[in-house]
Amino acid sequence: MLLLSAVSSLMRRAILISLLLLTGLPAQEAKPPAAPAEGVDGARQLSEAQQKLKKLSATEYDLDGIRIHAATREVRIPAKVCLKKAPIEYLLTTDTGKTHETVLTTTHQPTAIQVALLLAGYEPATEGLLKDVPDDEKPKIWHEQPPKTPGGNRVKIDVEWKTPDGLKRSPLKLMVQNAETRQSPPDLDTWVFNGSHIDERGFVAQHEGSIIAVWLDRGAILNSAAKGNWRDDLWISLPENIPDEETPVTVIITPAKP
Repeated sequence: MLLLSAVSSLMRRAILISLLLLTGLPAQEAKPPAAPAEGVDGARQLSEAQQKLKKLSATEYDLDGIRIHAATREVRIPAKVCLKKAPIEYLLTTDTGKTHETVLTTTHQPTAIQVALLLAGYEPATEGLLKDVPDDEKPKIWHEQPPKTPGGNRVKIDVEWKTPDGLKRSPLKLMVQNAETRQSPPDLDTWVFNGSHIDERGFVAQHEGSIIAVWLDRGAILNSAAKGNWRDDLWISLPENIPDEETPVTVIITPAKP
């Protein structure tokens, strides 16, 4: 897969991606998209985000505070702990999003996060999200669609933070547990980059502040493919694996192993 090599090539790629977003991301509903509300332009939101890209070194870029590493395709998003003990539907939202049901929040914008992931070579696609969803629970307006590159929408997500003993890094899945089994989902070693989309409100993730969901949310940028992901009553935080509230953390996204 093509990696980042220069700012100019990055910008060309982002522009092409934004044009694709104008026509809708994979797996959106088949009906024609609603006309954008007056003053709301999702493509413009994404274009403005990509224009903040800066080259820091031969292999590292900054997109409005989000770091992109060309050689490893690693994307680093600064965040903080919001809730240590709570029923949750998300593991990361913006600090103006659904903060009553998320473990982590960030001040960084969903538009910038989506563009960063696209620039790092990840492909938005919904394949894997509905594999365990019962037929009577499956959404009626969208379906699974694979990425062009097999596995191109699969990522690994870790969280890193400082402790008295140094930096600690842990899989994001260890911060959530199944309320019935009281265990972290065993089938969540990788997450799905489905990519958010544009509707009459603009870029949906930007409007709602939803970034990483454990409850199936088509508007979020990344989703859990774990069994039970369609249930909004099944997921709670796992306090023993979460640092104290307000602790600064870094969400780290890397390619999933084939």
